[in-house]
Amino acid sequence: MEIVFFKRPRPRNFEYKPRYYDEEKERREERRKALEDAEKGISSTLRYDIERRWRMADRKNRNKSRGVNLLVYLIVAALLAYFVFFV
Repeated sequence: MEIVFFKRPRPRNFEYKPRYYDEEKERREERRKALEDAEKGISSTLRYDIERRWRMADRKNRNKSRGVNLLVYLIVAALLAYFVFFV
């Protein structure tokens, strides 16, 4: 819930109505967009492959570090238990 002391005006909508239609320009833009989409398709596939490889490598590194962390925690717990019970 928002408390407002002063009434804020609403933003006005922008309405643009073109005065003429250029059919050739429309075709050029459609061709340009089609070519850009084709290029994006190739680059997005490549980008996806790179990201997938990075994620896999990151998962492997995390799994390795989890194992090392667990080992360190167990050693520290064993040392603490040794000092508590035998020293």
